[in-house]
Amino acid sequence: MSKYPVKAFGHNGEIDLTVDVEDRKINDISVDRHAETPAIFKQVFGKLKDNILEEQSFKIDAIAGASQMTQSILDSADKVVKEQGYDFPAPVRPAKKERTLTTDVLVVGSGGAGLVAACRALSLGKRVVLVEKNGYLGGATLLNGSNVTATGSKTAKEIFGAGADQDSPERLVDDIARECEHTNYPELSRLLANNIGAAIDFIADFADLDYQRAQTQTPEHSVQRQIELPSSSSYEFITKVASAFERKGGTILTDCRVEGLLQDADGTLTGLWCEGKDGKAKIYAKSVILASGGYGAKAYNEGWNEGVDYYGPLTATGDSYTFTKGLHLKAHDLDWYKVYPHGLEVEPGIAKLTTYASKLATDMGALYVNQNGQRIVNESDVYTTLRNQVLKQPGRVAYLLMDQRTWDEVYKLLVLHDFSAQEIAGYLASDGKKRPIVVKGSLQEVAQKAGVDPAGLAKTVADYQGYAAQGNDPEFGRAPEFLHQFEGDTFYLIEQRDRFATSLGGYMADESMHLLNKDNQPVAHLYGAGEVVGGANGHDSMPSMMNSWSFASGFVAGTSAARD
Repeated sequence: MSKYPVKAFGHNGEIDLTVDVEDRKINDISVDRHAETPAIFKQVFGKLKDNILEEQSFKIDAIAGASQMTQSILDSADKVVKEQGYDFPAPVRPAKKERTLTTDVLVVGSGGAGLVAACRALSLGKRVVLVEKNGYLGGATLLNGSNVTATGSKTAKEIFGAGADQDSPERLVDDIARECEHTNYPELSRLLANNIGAAIDFIADFADLDYQRAQTQTPEHSVQRQIELPSSSSYEFITKVASAFERKGGTILTDCRVEGLLQDADGTLTGLWCEGKDGKAKIYAKSVILASGGYGAKAYNEGWNEGVDYYGPLTATGDSYTFTKGLHLKAHDLDWYKVYPHGLEVEPGIAKLTTYASKLATDMGALYVNQNGQRIVNESDVYTTLRNQVLKQPGRVAYLLMDQRTWDEVYKLLVLHDFSAQEIAGYLASDGKKRPIVVKGSLQEVAQKAGVDPAGLAKTVADYQGYAAQGNDPEFGRAPEFLHQFEGDTFYLIEQRDRFATSLGGYMADESMHLLNKDNQPVAHLYGAGEVVGGANGHDSMPSMMNSWSFASGFVAGTSAARD
């Protein structure tokens, strides 16, 4: 067996692979190092590898939704083996054929909303087909944590005990309205709050999900109600739910991009048609659920907001606004986006989230400072306050200062959520010479490496050490339980950039998640779920609330579509 190293390039940098070839046969292709988003890469590379081994060729189709990265792997591997005297020809592909399918419920999109909707309709005895334009599942949900609210659920009672009685749908609606400054659409907020408990209990039972108390209970929520899966990863949610859906009789078609509507003579919706590498598919259905996500990538490509990085999928292009154009759906507030703090700029304009790690750092005493080395905020305040203060800084960047004790814990969460050990090592090795800024050293050294004023930072730390010793923060009023003195002489300074992905505007829906047209009339047999429907969280959602909206709206849409 001969092993050959291969270097390819993905969205986030170099990918190192090894190809095993023996007796003119491709035995294996394995990954040695990559910096791609793990939840996407696991699915994409697994599918690509299976295709390579089955077809015994690198001259095969790339994976939809990750075509640049997978094509690089295929081209690079093919070039290396050719240099070694191997030529694996392209497989003979059958002619593309048009397929016709018939189902009760057709769901568009495999994120949290689409999967919950599909599972709910299936559980009510309906035939369900779910289509996904990408070659992998999960949509934007893959880039979220698995955290969600559990208001009104049996799950909350099991996790929080008597504390769950402090929560209620009414209280959740009040929290939503307060956070978004009453820009929310109350009827949709109530739909969310009244159904999230049933949705959580349903999907936990359907897919055997073992929810637990979320590591982070953010202050935007007035009571403890946030839960998550043991891995804290939405990858666990997507894979377990999709597996349960198929095991129980549901059908999933990937690389199946919706291109248009199927309608009868009077214009009534009867289904959709899709295209992909296998050709065209006409899918007739009694009801259709759009869970096709938002348009964050479109906003990013159009330069929506300079200095606010994008961290969502580049496939979030708002396709439904094109293929449903003839239905004249009612859309609103298309300039609403959710902007979070806590990001590292991994390439120009593109960030990865550090929310969990950053929140833990501030709980352990880390400071937010600007280029002058001065604190800018109560580090334990709500995320919107942190976000707004970062936006006010030169270059729209702040820095998180922490000691070795804190970094050791932060590092664990960075690796758990979206970063590889190799990536972090590379950031530290660059010593602040390029973004993202992640530097280590003495207080003066980290200041100099990051371009922060050393004298200003030294004064800030000296003042803060005194505040922590006294248990009182006269500058920003930080709570005593988060005032922890820095320990030792080793510090870390990490950039913090604001980032966005989620679009908060969208289509309008009624109490059964029927989508409405411009005359405020429900469109027959058409429902929406998740990010495609805007308004439930207003112009500024609380943490955990986009997953909550996906699950609650998906549950209602799946129920309604099954009864159509």
